[in-house]
Order: sequence, then C-alpha cells, then structure tokens
Amino acid sequence: MLRTQTQTRRRAIRSTSANACGLYPAVGAASMDPRGVIIGREAYSGKAYIFDPFILYDPKARVRLPSPHVLVLGKSGHGKSALEKTYVLRQLRFRDRNFCVLDAQGEDGTGEWDGIARELGIKPIRLIYGDAEAGEGIRINPLDPRIPSEHQFKVLVSMMEILVGGPLSSQTKFALAEAHKAASASARAHGRVAVLSDVLNALTAPREALLGQQAVGPEELSAWGQPAALALDELCNPDRDLAGLFDGPTSEGIDLDARLIIFDLTRLPREGEAMPLLMAVIGPWIRFGWIKPGDDIKRTLIVEEAWHILSHRPVARLFEELVRYGRRLGLSFWAILHHLADLVLEEAPEAAAILKLTATRVVYHLDREEAEKTADYLGLTSWARKSLPDGANICAPGRAIWQVGSRINLVEHIRTATEVRLTDTNRRMTERSEIEVTPPTAPMIRLRKGAAA
Repeated sequence: MLRTQTQTRRRAIRSTSANACGLYPAVGAASMDPRGVIIGREAYSGKAYIFDPFILYDPKARVRLPSPHVLVLGKSGHGKSALEKTYVLRQLRFRDRNFCVLDAQGEDGTGEWDGIARELGIKPIRLIYGDAEAGEGIRINPLDPRIPSEHQFKVLVSMMEILVGGPLSSQTKFALAEAHKAASASARAHGRVAVLSDVLNALTAPREALLGQQAVGPEELSAWGQPAALALDELCNPDRDLAGLFDGPTSEGIDLDARLIIFDLTRLPREGEAMPLLMAVIGPWIRFGWIKPGDDIKRTLIVEEAWHILSHRPVARLFEELVRYGRRLGLSFWAILHHLADLVLEEAPEAAAILKLTATRVVYHLDREEAEKTADYLGLTSWARKSLPDGANICAPGRAIWQVGSRINLVEHIRTATEVRLTDTNRRMTERSEIEVTPPTAPMIRLRKGAAA
C-alpha cells in the first residue's frame, strides 16, 4: 500500500553541530585559510581549495606551514605545468608578488612559458651557448658586482668542480682564490668589471703569494691552479663548446625589477655540464640581484626539471643556502620533478636537505613502484598511496594529492578558457573534439612595471 508524503514525514531532530558531526561523518578534509588564490576544488567535499604559502606561513593562519617551499612531482601530461602557470597568473594579481621562472621545457626553440610571456608583454631571457654578441643570446657574468666577492668565489669553485668532475684540492682552491683577488684588483684599476678571462689570465701568469708566512712562488701557484685553468679555458676559449654564456660582462636589458622574469633554457643542451653550470651561476645571481633586502615583495622561484639542481652537489650546495634562508628572504622555492628516482638522495645530502625543507608536496599520477617509493619518502597516508597509481580515475590528469603541512587532500585543478589556451602542452597529441565544454573565462591584463597584473 502506498503512503502519502504526509504519512511518511518524520519529525525534525534538533542537535548541536558537535553532535551532528557524528551523524554525518566528514567526506572531505577541513578547509585551509580562505585567503590566497583558488587552485580548484577538493575532490571529495567539493569545496574551493585555496593555497598561498606566504599566507599559510602566518602564525594566524588555520594551517601553519614551517616553510613556503613547494615540491611538485608526477608523470608528464598530468598537469604539473598547468598548475605552476595558472598559479603564477593568479598570484600576479596581488601587487606584492614577483616571480622568476627557469623554463627548461619547450619546442621549436622556445620555452613553454613563451605564450604567457607574449600575452603579458614580457620578453623571456633566452640563454644560448655561443657568441652572445652575434645573436639573441644573453650573457651572465659570474663575477657580476651584484654578487658579493665572497659568494663570487663560491660560484667559481662550484663551476670548476662541475667541469673537473669532482672536488677541487686545497692547493687548487688556494690558487683560484689568489687569481680571483688579482683579477678583481686588476679590473678595478682599469675601471671595469672583472670577467672569467681575467681569472684565467691570473691563474696562468700568477704572482708570488703568501700561504700564512710561507711564500708560494709563481711556478708552484701555476701548477696548483692547472686544473682550474683548464676548466676556465672551456668557458673562455671561443673554440670550445661551452663558450659564450659566461665569458664577459652581463648583457644589457636584463630587468631584475620585473614582476615576472622568465629564463628560457630550452636551447641549452640537457646532458653534460651546460645546465648545471648555468644553475651554479644563476642561483647566487638571483639571490643577490633579484631579491632586494628590506622590501615587502614576496618572491617565488620556479625551477622546472629541478634535477639539474638537485643531482649536482656543487649546485645543490648553493641552492640549499638559498632555500634554507627563504623565510628570511621572503622567497618560495618550487621544484618541479618527474620522479624522485631521478635523484640518488643517499649520495646527495644537499638535495635531500632541500626536499625536506619543502612543506607543501603536490603529487600527480605515478606508476605503482614509483608511487610506493614516493609515498614512503613523503609519509603519505594509505588512501593517498593507493590513489597515485590510479591515473584513469582518482589521479586522472588535473587531479593531484596535496600534502600541505599535516593535511592531505585530493585536489582537482580548475582552469579558465584563457588559462587552458595558455597552459595546454598537449595540443599536438590530442584530437579536437566536436563538442567542447567551454571553461569559464577571465581577462588577461598585460604587466606594467610596478603595477598589479
């Protein structure tokens, strides 16, 4: 027998919110601080997912982060690039946010950020080995006066260790230090900036120096500095493959006050010493040229293909110092990787230290074996561990496990139509659908120096 709605209606139950929690178990984690930019929605609750590492570092925030640094992992094609690009575009609407991007991926000789740069009226800084005077390449001087002298020597040592293939001996470091001092003094006397060729000349034609109270003659100094001199020849000799990027004054036109700086690294060879050499120079150059002490700007450094930093100990040492003092510098460091297996962390303590300093981890789809290793390293929960290998459903493209401090969420990244156009890197591999769902639109505003995006 059918009953009417009136007959089946039940009397309402009055309860407190505390008791109601037991009647209706939570389907999603508690929300974080409502300030910041929207990433998308929390998959299980449907609530907006908002993230800003600078706001979450505030002691008054709902979720207190110990550091503003971020690690992004996952297989290609699942949304890492789209996340970082839309995050930058949305954050640029705040007046006190500046960004520097090391763009290591692209096609046809331009990086993935080239479309965004054109849309915002920005010219990327394109780095090319060869003659910087003849083409569009840019030169960066490791001895630029914006880098303090004591840090210039650290950069020189790191570059030499990369080229030599191991740590320098104490004698070679002593000879290099003397050559650096002599090159700097000679350049000042002639009213110009010291360059690498000045250091090479001082190494190959040294003057007598004092080691404590012991005099070290030119012949002995020349022998001690021979490994460094041979390494510098690779950078200063125009007939060498690595010439053109470091052997001269810094090129004109690099605006370190811009709100978005893009270093296009796509024309540099991926293998060999080229990329780690650049990272060894660019880290301190950004640290002392881009970051201005005393201002209120919050800066974010995004490094794609970050294994170029983390897998080379001389480079990792320099960046570890940058990351370790990030809180004091107002800096958020984003490392973008495909897999943790790209790194041998047991052999690179500096890389392990950088990863441990990240308080936010965003993990996209991974193969099962890699997912197990990553979950063990990051200490993910069992449900997150099981979700990562499921690239068709739970961790489908655009969905990722977000570990922010002690909270773990499954987040679906949402983009506007403009953001989809600017961030889509799969156009060449996908067929155009006859019926397309149009995402919400949002206007793009070209950047002007000193103005909000």
